[in-house]
Amino acid sequence: MKTLLDTMAEGNRAAPGASGEGWTAHPTFPGVELKPLVRGAATGGAFSTLMVRIAPGGAMLPHRHDGQVEQHFVVAGRGVADLAGQPVDYAAGALMIIPPATLHSIRAGEAGMTLMALFAPAIN
Repeated sequence: MKTLLDTMAEGNRAAPGASGEGWTAHPTFPGVELKPLVRGAATGGAFSTLMVRIAPGGAMLPHRHDGQVEQHFVVAGRGVADLAGQPVDYAAGALMIIPPATLHSIRAGEAGMTLMALFAPAIN
């Protein structure tokens, strides 16, 4: 039986490419783009990871993930997140864990923001 480590070692994750490759528009939030890194199919549904790029002044409006813990790691830029009514400064290097079903939003600063989001279990 193949283990999760075996599956990941087979390369079932995003290959490096040009910085503009692999990004798609978020289906709900204008000015937000997504780039899958590790899909849930590669982890047996245990987790998924994607990059999130928010345009300058753009926002991911209030939303929740009822069945997942979400983890954000800010790669570049600045902004403010709202976690269940509490403002949280986001800057490069910040890490945030968002419990399941917690209402949250993110607004990028004037230079925009890029973060890595991990969901456990995986989102589709």
